[in-house]
Amino acid sequence: MARIYKLGPCWYIDWHENGERYRRSLGKIERAQAQAVQAEKEAELAGLITPTRGVTFERVIDEYLAWYEKARPTTYRRAKSALKKIKLAFGPLAAEGVDPARVEAWELAQTARGSANKAVRLTKAAYRRAMRGLIRMNPMESVKPTAPPVSRAPDYYQPRQLQALYGCARGPLWRFLANTGLRRGEFAKACRGDVGDGLLYVESVAGGRTKSGKWRAIPLNKDAKLALKSLGDDKLTDACPDTLSDWFREDADDAGLPGTLHWLRHTFCTALVQSGVSLYDVKTLAGHSSITVTEKYAHHAPSAGVRAVNLIGKWHNARHSKARKTAWPRSSAG
Repeated sequence: MARIYKLGPCWYIDWHENGERYRRSLGKIERAQAQAVQAEKEAELAGLITPTRGVTFERVIDEYLAWYEKARPTTYRRAKSALKKIKLAFGPLAAEGVDPARVEAWELAQTARGSANKAVRLTKAAYRRAMRGLIRMNPMESVKPTAPPVSRAPDYYQPRQLQALYGCARGPLWRFLANTGLRRGEFAKACRGDVGDGLLYVESVAGGRTKSGKWRAIPLNKDAKLALKSLGDDKLTDACPDTLSDWFREDADDAGLPGTLHWLRHTFCTALVQSGVSLYDVKTLAGHSSITVTEKYAHHAPSAGVRAVNLIGKWHNARHSKARKTAWPRSSAG
């Protein structure tokens, strides 16, 4: 058996193994966290799990982020930020001793449920990666998502709203993004050398990977070429992704518009679909990882669902006509 106790601000765990007594400080953690460590140690002593040699939740997260920074540098900062709170909550715990129910309870207790849900999803990914040799059991596999799935049409800007953005001092930036659909990280690393033969090449290289890990070529239309004339001579912009978002928020506020920088990408995809471009071509131009991502714009297709719904009227008419022909004839008076 293992027991836990508190001395001053710190919790301790005490147990006997192979005739020896051991005591370990757990640091300044909550009682619930200390109980989770106790449960993990008791399972280990009972032979139910393999000792993890001191691997903590924090180490699993840190090693995952070290890999993430090299594999996905454009989204690394967001992933690190998303994992910050859950790392603080469970960091000192033994990696295999994390209680799935407590992780779910932690997520439900967070004010920003969307961010908490993202943290849990990233943590599950970190644990799957840790199963390659760092740990032998994955308690995060039992964690069930608690945030309800969100399904809604992507927000986008109308032409008159775009014109208001184009009229700002940084208008060429927003015009270029709305007509190419670039992600902010892709735009931050784009340079003049990526443009050739009327195409903008978005490549996934060591210095900056695309989100899908695949390259694509985007034809530059008249508006994109116009905006390009006002962009940088080497890099198209010297701003980092976060700065671009801040600039956009300032200009959108000045123009009295809602939304974020990513709405320009939604606008690009929505305009293509509304113009009759196939979802496959939109997927290719936007650099989506799968057609499933592109399908959220499908309802914008011209006359989307109209033909299908009109068939209901034909079905009603056919059933009504058939009913009249088979109806029992009325008897005549007298």
